[in-house]
Amino acid sequence: MPRRHRVAEAIFLFGLVAQLPLASNASAEVVRFGKPVAGAFTFALLDVGVRAGIFKRHGLDIEISAFTGGTRLVQAETAGSIDIAFNTGPDMAMIFKGAPVRAVALVSNSPLDLCLLVRPDLAATSPADLRGKRITVSSPFAITAWLTRELARQEGWGSEGIQLIASASGPAFALLKTKDIDGITTDLGSGLQAQKRGDARVIVRFNERVTDLTMYVIFASEKMIVERPDTVRRFLAAWFETLDYIGNRKAETLQVAREVTSHDEDVVSELYDLVLPLISRTGRFDDKSLDTLAGSYVDLKLLPGKPDMSKTYTEQFLVRR
Repeated sequence: MPRRHRVAEAIFLFGLVAQLPLASNASAEVVRFGKPVAGAFTFALLDVGVRAGIFKRHGLDIEISAFTGGTRLVQAETAGSIDIAFNTGPDMAMIFKGAPVRAVALVSNSPLDLCLLVRPDLAATSPADLRGKRITVSSPFAITAWLTRELARQEGWGSEGIQLIASASGPAFALLKTKDIDGITTDLGSGLQAQKRGDARVIVRFNERVTDLTMYVIFASEKMIVERPDTVRRFLAAWFETLDYIGNRKAETLQVAREVTSHDEDVVSELYDLVLPLISRTGRFDDKSLDTLAGSYVDLKLLPGKPDMSKTYTEQFLVRR
C-alpha cells in the first residue's frame, strides 16, 4: 500500500476513535432529577457523583433542578417534569393524596442536617429555655414543624409549647434580625454559617433529639418505575457508588459542596463528618422509622390516621450490599 494511502487510513481511523467518547455521551439517557431546595449539604452529595462522572459511567445524563420546598417538587413530579428526586419522608404522605410517585431507596433515618437556632441576644442556651418562644418553620405541614413540636413534647410542654410561625428561610433570617421571632428551625449548614457570622446560635441539633424517623428518601415517578425500570436501577447503582466515592474523597466532596451550598469550608467539613455516617448504604427501609413517620402525618394533619406505609415504597430496585 502506498505511504500516502496508509497515512490517510490512519487519519481516518484516528478520527473514528476520537468520536467514540462523543458517541458515548450522546447515547446517555437523560434523567430529570429534582431537589426540594438548592443548598442543603445532603442534597449536594448527588452533585458530587454527577461531577465525578459516576452517573455518566452508568449511561445517565442527570439534569438537576432545585425547588423552593418539597411541595413544589411534588407538584413538578405530578406534572411529569421530574423523573427521580430527593425529598423528605413527610412528602411520602402525598402518595396517599394521589401523587404518582413512590420511594425507591432510603437516604437516612435521621434528621441529620436540621437544627434550631436562636437570636444571638436571646437568653436561651438549651432547649429547656424555648418554652413559648416564637420559632419559624418552613410550613405548618413540614418536617421542620413536626420536629419543633416533638422537641416541645420531649420537654414536657405538649406539642403547642413552642409557637410556630411559617416562613421561608430568607425572610425568616430577616425576622430574626429585627427580633420579630426568637429562632428558626432550618438546615444545619445555614445554622452553622449564621452562627459563624454572629447572627445566630445553634442550640438544637435534631439528630441528637430524634431517632428512627424516615427522613430523606429517593423518589421515582410511577411512569419511570413502569416504563424505565432499568434506568431506576442504574440510577441507584450510581448513587451508592457515589457514596463510596465520597467516603474516600473528602477534599473533592468539600470542593463541590462549597460551590453548591455556598457555605465555608469549615462548615461543610463539619457537615461531612456528621452526615456521612448517617447515610444509608443499603437504601432499605426500616419499619420502626416508617411507623414514626406515619405518626407524624397525623400530628401534622396531613392524614386523619396512620396509613399503611408499605404502599409508599418499593425495594425492588435495590441490591444487597
